[in-house]
Amino acid sequence: MPEPSLFRHYQIVQDADGNNVELVRNSEQVAVLAFDLERLEYVHCHVLLEPLQNRAAFEETCKMLQKRGHPALARMMEFGEDEGNPFYITSNVDGESLRPYLARLQEIPGWLAIMIATRALEAAVALCERGELISESPLDGLRIVQTAPQAVQVLAADYHVLDSSASKKRALKTGFEKQAKFLRTFLVEQGGTLPDHALAAADFAELLGACLSSAGVGVIAAMRELRTSLQKLSPAELSGEIPTAQKPRALLAPLLAGYQDVARGLVNLVRIQSQRLDMANPYSMRGTLTKTGRSVLIEQVPPARISHARVKEADDAAFKITKQRDNPSLITLALVNESEDITCLAEEIAEGISLAELMRERHCLEVQEAYLVLAGLDTALTQLDKSTLPTSKLRLEDIFLLTGFAREDSRSTKLLVSKLNEWPAFNIIVRAHPTLASMSGRGTDPAVLLPPSRDGTIMTAWHGGWLAALCKFLLGFEPLLGIHVETTGGVRERETVTRLLDDEIAKVAETEPSQRSDFLARYARIIQHYDLAKPNEPVRLGGTEPAVSPGLKPRPQTVPVSKAPVKREVSAPFGIDSSRPSPVALTSGGAARGEDEPSIGFAELLFRNGGEPSPPEAPDWALAAASAPPRLPAHLIVREDVPIWLKAAVFLSGSMVIGAMCAHLSGSALWQKKHTPAPVEATVPSQPSAAAAVAKPAPAPAPKAMAVEPDVPKAIPVPVPTPPLDVTAPPETSVPRGSGVSLSLPSGAANQLRDQLPAGNPPAPPPR
Repeated sequence: MPEPSLFRHYQIVQDADGNNVELVRNSEQVAVLAFDLERLEYVHCHVLLEPLQNRAAFEETCKMLQKRGHPALARMMEFGEDEGNPFYITSNVDGESLRPYLARLQEIPGWLAIMIATRALEAAVALCERGELISESPLDGLRIVQTAPQAVQVLAADYHVLDSSASKKRALKTGFEKQAKFLRTFLVEQGGTLPDHALAAADFAELLGACLSSAGVGVIAAMRELRTSLQKLSPAELSGEIPTAQKPRALLAPLLAGYQDVARGLVNLVRIQSQRLDMANPYSMRGTLTKTGRSVLIEQVPPARISHARVKEADDAAFKITKQRDNPSLITLALVNESEDITCLAEEIAEGISLAELMRERHCLEVQEAYLVLAGLDTALTQLDKSTLPTSKLRLEDIFLLTGFAREDSRSTKLLVSKLNEWPAFNIIVRAHPTLASMSGRGTDPAVLLPPSRDGTIMTAWHGGWLAALCKFLLGFEPLLGIHVETTGGVRERETVTRLLDDEIAKVAETEPSQRSDFLARYARIIQHYDLAKPNEPVRLGGTEPAVSPGLKPRPQTVPVSKAPVKREVSAPFGIDSSRPSPVALTSGGAARGEDEPSIGFAELLFRNGGEPSPPEAPDWALAAASAPPRLPAHLIVREDVPIWLKAAVFLSGSMVIGAMCAHLSGSALWQKKHTPAPVEATVPSQPSAAAAVAKPAPAPAPKAMAVEPDVPKAIPVPVPTPPLDVTAPPETSVPRGSGVSLSLPSGAANQLRDQLPAGNPPAPPPR
């Protein structure tokens, strides 16, 4: 077998018989499949058979394709002229052309025909936006790739890069509208809207080819209108998947070993469960390691005749580095084995949500959510730079968000439809080793939006421009294929972010690209500026009228008015000094900061305010007062003065209540005292007979007649007339003060007399 030929740093791929794999051969060009030894991916080498009539036009067209990439267009890698033969290199599209695909089918499901037509129109629109780049036979220049059980993509793999004046004249707008009407009528009348109805593949191919051939720069609006109308014809729900006979074939699959050969090479190391083809990654199989029982993805490493020995070297380096604890952000390679001329690798399954899966579900992220992804990805890229692995391509499918839940867990499904700010926590890991899906060109590569950089100016491929290109996909500025994004969030905020991303991407070609930390700092300042401006609503923007929050009376000021500033310490929100002027206008593109002003990261900003800005209908008046002093004159500021009489009344009432409580607790309150009348002091002589006095002495005063003298003024004694003294009478006995009156009565008479007396009256003197 002859050795593979090498063109510059592109090795021409050979089949099993040693022949070069040709993709296109016609009167205009010859295209072959090759392998890029620097980027470790497959490419298409297009060699033009005719000399250039206008070299400047050729170079201008190729440069424009490099600067204005699109996910539906193969990336323009390199162009030039070699020994009089012009050539250009594009990235690989791992699928078959539309013409041979439709030619081998008898029937095609109606919903699949509608999907192919809309995807083909999307690629044609991207080509026409960049000039007259549609090839002479569009069905040969467009390739179809299956990405899901019920989804396909149509990508442009060939361009018409010759002088535009020598190309054929495109049909006018009326010609395209006529062909578009024929195609739409055919799909409607033949039952294309029914889920299980089939159409004639030959008729569909003829109408689709005529419609694409009449496309041009002047009918872009009509092409978009046709694409929108065809999307409405597609059924809302689809059951099952694409039938086996209608599945498009992968380009690299015939060049690789079969399923049985791979399983036989790992029979003692890995137990392969099933083939389980994932159309987004059709070259991998699921298995379980025999020793540890861990689930892995098994994949063949392409042999040297269709790739290069550098692929095996990169896998060996990743196998050693990813096992170290210093690189937790890189997906671990569990096995690299070579047996019977078949080299296979086993990759540990990342139990997380891939960024591509998240974008297919959410379509676009908010500005704050995108920063969370970029900040977490910066840590993983730092580890990737330190590992010195020869990785030069990261797709959305190579970036995973680890949440701690298994991929099949229902909680992971709920996280897909929720904002990243509401997730409990997540880590980001990346795939740092080359895979067949990545090398074949499957998936979404953010670098397709980057222009070519100057040689020797970039130390790493993961600079600020690459993060800006990724952010365009996250925010929906460049939607994924087949996804139409509706703009959400603040318009001015997204406009400012758009200018930042375009500026970072332009630096890649014009000057040296910025570092990731610089880009993230600028991105965080924009978010912080708009997050601080939102609580101050309503705000006058340009010449618009100020918005009025519901439930508040409209006022003539442009910002919320608070009380006059008082000399007191107020904590500035989000680490901003309240003594400094308020943020600059929203149209300035970012708040100007002094050199000595401390900056704050968006991660800290999220921890302080929860990542959710204040709603417009409930502005934070305290926050507005702290960050923006009143702008009206002092005599126009509404003051809430309290009358002095009301303050005095409240003070006196409070004092009385507090005094009453203290008196009650001390026991000296008026309502705690008993009002007992004082006893009457009277000297009453006893008049018993002499015999009774001698026979029985006077009884002692009863204890019940005793009365305790309260702490009240003494009562004035009432004079009582005394009878004439008897000689035989005993001497007068004085009654001590404070004691009751005691009379000499028979036993029990005192108690009866006491019961007959009314309460509270002194006892009456006995009758004489």
